[in-house]
Amino acid sequence: MSYIENRFVGTYTEVKRRILHEIPVFYDLAKSAESFELFLVSLKEELQNKISISNTEKENKHSVQSAILQMLTILNNEGREFVDPNRNNQKFKSQPFYWIYQTIIGNNSYANSDFFDDILNLISRIFAPNNEKVISGKELLDRMISIPKATDANVLKQREKSKLRVMKGLVTIIENSKNKHKIYHFSEEKNLDEKLISVGKWWNDYRFHLRYAIQSLEQLRLTTDNLLPKKVMRNFENGVKKGIPIFINPYFLSLVHIGDNGELSASDRTIRDYIFNSKDLVDTFGNIKAWEKEDIIVHGEPNAAGWQLPEGDSVHRRYPEVAIFIPEGRGRACAGLCVSCQRMYGFQKGTLNFDLEKMDKKVDKNEKRQSIFDYFENDSHLQDILITGGDSFMNTDTRLKDILNEFFSVAERKKEISESQNEGERIAMFQRVRLGTRMLAYLPQRVSDELVIILRDFKERAEKIGIKQFIIQSHFETTMEITPEVIEAIKMLRETGWIIVNQQVFTAAASRRSHSMQLRRELNKLGVLPYYTFAVKGFRENRENFTPLARVAQEVYEEKSFGKPVNDRSIEFYNNPKNNHKLFKQIEKEEEIPFVATDRSLINLPALGKSLSFEQVGITIDGRRVLSFEHDKFRNHSPVVHHSEKVIIVEAKSIACYLRQLETMGEDINDYNGIYSYSNAETERRSKVFEYPEFDYKQTDNYNNCDI
Repeated sequence: MSYIENRFVGTYTEVKRRILHEIPVFYDLAKSAESFELFLVSLKEELQNKISISNTEKENKHSVQSAILQMLTILNNEGREFVDPNRNNQKFKSQPFYWIYQTIIGNNSYANSDFFDDILNLISRIFAPNNEKVISGKELLDRMISIPKATDANVLKQREKSKLRVMKGLVTIIENSKNKHKIYHFSEEKNLDEKLISVGKWWNDYRFHLRYAIQSLEQLRLTTDNLLPKKVMRNFENGVKKGIPIFINPYFLSLVHIGDNGELSASDRTIRDYIFNSKDLVDTFGNIKAWEKEDIIVHGEPNAAGWQLPEGDSVHRRYPEVAIFIPEGRGRACAGLCVSCQRMYGFQKGTLNFDLEKMDKKVDKNEKRQSIFDYFENDSHLQDILITGGDSFMNTDTRLKDILNEFFSVAERKKEISESQNEGERIAMFQRVRLGTRMLAYLPQRVSDELVIILRDFKERAEKIGIKQFIIQSHFETTMEITPEVIEAIKMLRETGWIIVNQQVFTAAASRRSHSMQLRRELNKLGVLPYYTFAVKGFRENRENFTPLARVAQEVYEEKSFGKPVNDRSIEFYNNPKNNHKLFKQIEKEEEIPFVATDRSLINLPALGKSLSFEQVGITIDGRRVLSFEHDKFRNHSPVVHHSEKVIIVEAKSIACYLRQLETMGEDINDYNGIYSYSNAETERRSKVFEYPEFDYKQTDNYNNCDI
């Protein structure tokens, strides 16, 4: 049976017995009620009585009082109708207490065991609280240290074998290439060993990996010696039929350990789940709906956040201070396809692809680029630009240098405009520039001496016109990605004077106990700041990788908390970025903590921002939670947010389903005891390093590109 399938189908006698045995008080409350309506009345009265008894108890996520308040919230939403995007926008009513009542009085409720596992856990916390054994802090820390890393001797040995397998496949691919490359080709007289030596030399050239990235089923079979399990290949085969591209560069594929009999390793599960298609993605592709409303752009109309944007799709915006800039060209591609990519909607539309030669020819036309620059220069609030894609490091050194030079000119003119204005009417000047990339994990060979010079020189010039914060946003999921090549690349980038931060996507595999703790710890050693830990967004297409928000909150309160310093010294990371690895070590020693967690855990909401401020308001009959979100109160928002309703998310899978999935990864689900109690959470404060510097002048309050 698949972990997706529910383990209880049929009569509800078993559940009825469970309620009677585990929660007799609640059972009697329902059984004695003359009708469902009277049951709700008596239940609310009972909960109100319990609140008065428990209100002296210290409030925490596991308290009885917290559980009572949560149940009252769900009760107040009993019978409320929701739309489920995971089920083609099918409407459903959340009526958990009706389903429980029907079960107790002997009628089928049609809800399954995942539903009962969730809601009965909440009821038990109120009517039959017990001391559930939870994993200790010592166990979490011991596990953090014991999780395999990319630099372990046995892992390095396995990957040398994997690399040789990939290289042998590449020899055949190069030999069969119709268009002979001027550099990457063999002399006819060379034998296999000599050809492997040539491939080994090319291996250090990132352009080689992009040129010979695996893009077909046949190439995938050749570079894995046809050892991938049938289920994996079937998802790739069906994905190709549906139009899902394959793009895996040889270096990253070599990180996947495949045994001689095709067995896959649990240690690199996070890596595989990032590049191997899931059945849900394949089944859904063609009908994927855009997750973020402000990404749906209609020319001449404001986006969902109220921002008027330049023509085209090069500028995305949600917050007043920041714009995402996606220049035309190969920077719109990546060094691999992440199957949970937030831009999968673009691949479905065909606007995104991996035709690098075609992209090279598609650079912004002068008039289009000028309209973008005019927008940046004259906007009243923009002070932060995120240059991304795709991937900013996919641009050649020459192209990236041009993009940075163009932005420098924009920032310079914006400064001149601001300084010419009256006090109180002055627009914001640019203070922060960011480069978004996953190349450090996907293809660290991209970092070269030339790239270091470009970034260092830009920073030296840009500081003179008032830009204060220079950030490279990396994207590591697991310490199994932090290879010797990555370590060398990060050391080189530290010399640029830019700080390096990381965004982790909290996939199911990445969410295993202590894995994010270990990732933060190893990144700290390299001077990399954790920035965001993102919940997986999207609907049914991302169900495989989706982690319920309860687990996200549990990781914040039970694991990340070990790395929260008492004193936030994070602003000091701008002082001397070359030595940030030493500053991390100093903070850890002073605070007596095992790592420094500078990140916030959030989800990109389908509209208008990021947040982790949620509460459960309902539940589906298959146990998936319905969550209501407040916006992040620790940052500025578009004025539209003040007029918007709370954001509702119906989760892609139940907590019980998630726990079964973890079991297939070798996890002991008892280590996740307490997860059901996280039916609400609050967004964390930003570390000081991620706050904007204050201007030394009064900025205008007017928004000149916003239409509410």
